[in-house]
Amino acid sequence: MAHTKVYWLSRHELSPAQRRAIADIHGEDAEVVQEPVSFANERGLLEFCQSHNGSWVYAVASGVHYLRAALAGCRFGIFENWPAKRADGQFGLASVYHVDGGHMMKVWQNPDPNSDNGEPLVPVAPR
Repeated sequence: MAHTKVYWLSRHELSPAQRRAIADIHGEDAEVVQEPVSFANERGLLEFCQSHNGSWVYAVASGVHYLRAALAGCRFGIFENWPAKRADGQFGLASVYHVDGGHMMKVWQNPDPNSDNGEPLVPVAPR
């Protein structure tokens, strides 16, 4: 099985649901590297993805960052939270999308906003 490196670009720690989704999608042995990157310009996500080619990148970024990276054919993931906080104060994870080569696909979903568990929709990483 190939080892997968996953970058998380945010000043916030991954939530339990985000960690579960990464393990479900990329395998239990995926290496997660958090980098509190602050993008200097609208090409920030694009440049990070290009300099880390072959790795999956998940980022908290503005729309222009996602659009530039997608239009350039970069590979990255986007977490979609439920719109309201749960009783524990967390936003539950609703879905994970992958963008690759200009195409976007939902790869993980969680139908229960109060749960940290969901299900992968497509095999992404070899198991």
